[in-house]
Amino acid sequence: MKNKAILATAVATAVGGVTTADVADAAVYNAVLTQVLTYSNNGTAGSAGNITSSTATFTYDDTTNLLTQTGGLYNARFTTAPTTTLYRTSVTGLVMGNGGAASAATYVCTEGNFGAGVGASICGNYSLGANFISESTTTWGPGTAASRTIGGDDNAAGPQQTLSFSFDGMNTVSFNGTTLVLANKTCTGPCATLPAGAFNNGLQWTLTTTVVPIPATAWLLGTGLLGVAGRKFLRKKA
Repeated sequence: MKNKAILATAVATAVGGVTTADVADAAVYNAVLTQVLTYSNNGTAGSAGNITSSTATFTYDDTTNLLTQTGGLYNARFTTAPTTTLYRTSVTGLVMGNGGAASAATYVCTEGNFGAGVGASICGNYSLGANFISESTTTWGPGTAASRTIGGDDNAAGPQQTLSFSFDGMNTVSFNGTTLVLANKTCTGPCATLPAGAFNNGLQWTLTTTVVPIPATAWLLGTGLLGVAGRKFLRKKA
């Protein structure tokens, strides 16, 4: 019993030796998405997406600079008015960041009720032509696959919205341990008409972060203290 108490004391002492500096060195953080902004020629400050129905959970690794969706459904609705929807983006299994290509398990763009009224497909990124009728086809899935066939007098305005179109090139703009900002926003084309520092392409995500707790046993194994304490206990028992 005495030896067991010595082992317990050694373990408790080792755990008690974990300092705030050790926590600060942690590389993985839980991340909660709080804001999504999208940029276009229609606005310089970025339009906020409605993410109230999103159930996605994330972690952020500040060594790889990657944000990983660990569960739930990322669901963002972009609007021009409360009842007027541009489009909705739904994603599972998203991994993005460090300026690289994004990956995911699934990606879907769902057309809203705005495009048809102005003669355009927002998800497909094409105009409906003079007859105001969509004669093109767009698909999303399975997985992150997407396709578009332009037909009739429809005209492509740019790439179809896809996983890569939306999330490739996301970089860490700022991170202080509690707030994370990722973005792939750029300004191309008619930038001369926009104020200095404005953007007309891409996204910006803001997330709040907290350190993922490290189990005491994992910390001890990592430092070798648990093994040392165990060996001393076994020698004394013998």
